[in-house]
Amino acid sequence: MYVVMGVHHPKPGMENALLEVQERFGKAQQGHRGLISAFVWKDEKSEVIIGITLWDTKADYDAARPDMDKALGGADFRTLDSSMEIYRGSPVIWSA
Repeated sequence: MYVVMGVHHPKPGMENALLEVQERFGKAQQGHRGLISAFVWKDEKSEVIIGITLWDTKADYDAARPDMDKALGGADFRTLDSSMEIYRGSPVIWSA
């Protein structure tokens, strides 16, 4: 399994625009081989927006990435986010 997590801190008044970009990004992943799940959630206290995708393999993610980049449509995250972190990797501990 390969996990990608984006942590976004929207600038004031930019949450809806950020969510629109996230929706386009998520739709671009649909139908690609190896996509297990993709979702965006909002932390109740901090209002941080977190996008998480789960893939069978990193190769599956890499193959889908050009479509995701295209879906971003030149979005400038510097205007949407006050800060953004992206985390990628495979689980090191697994519990079901």
